[in-house]
Amino acid sequence: MNRHNSIAFIINSLEGGGAERVMCKLLSIMEPYFTQHQIHVHLVLLDALAEAHECPDYVNKITLNTEGSLVQGYRQLKPLLKQLSPSLCLSFLTRSNMLNVVLSHQLGYQAVISERVNTSSHFPGGLKDTISKVMVKATYPRAHRVMAVSEGVKADLVEHFNVKEDRVQTVYNPYDIDAIHELADKPVDDLPQNAYIIGTGRLVKNKNFRLLIDAYAKSDVPEDLVILGQGDQEAALKEQVSRLGLSERVHFPGFKSNPYPYIKQARYFVSTSNAEGFPNAIVEAMCLGKAVVATNCESGPAEILSGEYPLHIEQFTPSQYGCLCPVNDAKAVADAMDFLNAPTELARYSAKSTERAQAFSNEIFRQKMMTCLDLTPGAEDTVYVPAG
Repeated sequence: MNRHNSIAFIINSLEGGGAERVMCKLLSIMEPYFTQHQIHVHLVLLDALAEAHECPDYVNKITLNTEGSLVQGYRQLKPLLKQLSPSLCLSFLTRSNMLNVVLSHQLGYQAVISERVNTSSHFPGGLKDTISKVMVKATYPRAHRVMAVSEGVKADLVEHFNVKEDRVQTVYNPYDIDAIHELADKPVDDLPQNAYIIGTGRLVKNKNFRLLIDAYAKSDVPEDLVILGQGDQEAALKEQVSRLGLSERVHFPGFKSNPYPYIKQARYFVSTSNAEGFPNAIVEAMCLGKAVVATNCESGPAEILSGEYPLHIEQFTPSQYGCLCPVNDAKAVADAMDFLNAPTELARYSAKSTERAQAFSNEIFRQKMMTCLDLTPGAEDTVYVPAG
């Protein structure tokens, strides 16, 4: 007998972003279970913003208008949840998580919260960040269960936010490998003429594309460099490229809603971030069989590329599934690039990427979600997944 007949999911909005995409994926992946067991599923959006991701039709979507306010979130969400009377609520992102925990104790349902970022890195300093950290520390330990998107995020919650380790489960983001390959085969008309390597992401300081450009300049990489994305650092990065005399070799095609054809045609993928929650772009590149160079930032790259956490490195390190470098170390990233100049190493790590991507499949995600949501599997829900 299933113990839930109504479940609510809460997120700030469905505007563009990784957490929003994963929420919609989660609802799609779990649809067969929820519909088969006649569980009423509600998705509550706190803010009335333009939606970049599509919620499945079977879900009852309710949009509030809290305008980013925690107080308005409390005032509008409490009567709604009282009316919906869910036995469990799963939330994504800090504001939704805090509201979920507080209301669970008032209304008597189970609160499961999902932390999508390295919390300490997400609130680096200043009065507002300090207040946010205090509020996280006051609420997160009172959740029924906490989902961390990586082992690094889990360790940060346990060490700095008083969350008990036995209440935290790591659930990596899901990836539909076949769908990514299908999208990668879509025709595009602006692929670079020359062979290239690629980095993707928002052009903001945290992604540290400045480091990627510096490392590229120091390396002996014969291919061009493509940086896919948009953001407030674009002009500064283009100026840096010009100053280094690389304008003919470094390309900025802008933001692409489907980046996969560009990644598929690249020789390999590079990520030079200062901090991550769980770097989707790295796993998506691995789904396409691309070797990866990444900085060992908090959190995600080490456990994806080495299978280990924590991992301390002081120089470029060829790990089990990819090439890791210290954060903000241009020489190490250049060394990793030069290492992949060798066709044998490139082929070996391309194969390793394909192998490792299987650990992030939709099916493994589904099984983890069953545990986190305290769902009872029937015989039809038990699916064999090979080890490894």
